[in-house]
Amino acid sequence: MPDFEYSIDKSEVLRYLGHRGQALEPELEAKIEELSQKCLENAKPRYCFEVFPVEPWPAIGGVYLRGEDIKKHLEGAEYCAVMAATLGLEVERAMLRLGQRSAVAELIYNSACTALIEAVADRCEGEIRAYAKERGLVTSYRYGPGYGDFPLEQQRDVLGLIDAHTRLGITLTDSMLMLPRKSVSALIGLYPESLGVKRGGTSCERCENREFCEFRKEGYGCGG
Repeated sequence: MPDFEYSIDKSEVLRYLGHRGQALEPELEAKIEELSQKCLENAKPRYCFEVFPVEPWPAIGGVYLRGEDIKKHLEGAEYCAVMAATLGLEVERAMLRLGQRSAVAELIYNSACTALIEAVADRCEGEIRAYAKERGLVTSYRYGPGYGDFPLEQQRDVLGLIDAHTRLGITLTDSMLMLPRKSVSALIGLYPESLGVKRGGTSCERCENREFCEFRKEGYGCGG
């Protein structure tokens, strides 16, 4: 994976903090800038992906995918990209240190890290879209274990397909949560361009929480 210079969008940090457009105190604005910079200094952003043919439905790389939602998400796909991204362990250590001193600082730092891991995942997704376009294909959006009825227990299968432990240092807890916590895994369908549209549209359109989502009420999605 090539190296890139990342930045953290302050508006995204504010969104994760629940900001709704109110005026910012100079002290808070400065703290956001400071902790966003600390996140950038601590993070070691990395990602990887592999593309698999969709086998007799619904399986990829010999892994059977369970749940009706992932079936719908990948319906009609010729290939499926499996991706993962992480910020590394140092952001976790820094968050623990901050939490011991200030809950507010920990919250802001956590929001900055969330904005950054989404940016890293977006870059990986962009590479997958470019890969698809070169082959006359279009892509769906990211969909990962734990979304809808796609079991979180399949996290191990998904990460195993791309050897995320060796390549990115991602491990799993007994409850299937990723470590480092600022990590993302997802499946993206690749479809014939002749279908004319991206399958599934935006993630909001199929999200079970769309009717009561606070982000959607404000006119944007959660980025998941």
